[in-house]
Amino acid sequence: MSSVIRKVTLRKYGDNRGELVENTLEAIVTGSKHFFVSRSRPGVTRANHYHKRKSEWFYVIQGTCKLIVKDLKTEKREEHLISYEDKVMINIGPNVAHAFKNIGNTEMILLALVNEVHNQDDPDTYSYSLV
Repeated sequence: MSSVIRKVTLRKYGDNRGELVENTLEAIVTGSKHFFVSRSRPGVTRANHYHKRKSEWFYVIQGTCKLIVKDLKTEKREEHLISYEDKVMINIGPNVAHAFKNIGNTEMILLALVNEVHNQDDPDTYSYSLV
């Protein structure tokens, strides 16, 4: 059974100073030209939209979220719980509606890497309510 999203597990290293997570750019973000970081309070939902061109990679830097996705071509819907501890990057391609709901008790910080630079005059963002 194939998933609507693609997950890449990051390598984690730790010692008495803290930890580091990594992977190769070829495995994750080839073609990324734009990034953003969002901060969401507990209970807040972000996105609830889809893109026709954009492919995005997401990494939960802090917190826990419920990711809801729906492939608009196949109508396949999935829910995933993702937290910082999972050490995964998630790829969401074009025509996949997505929403991130902070289900934790602390702020959620999300890093996104996108295959095209954001253009306010042509944002390629289409509202789609999942939550």
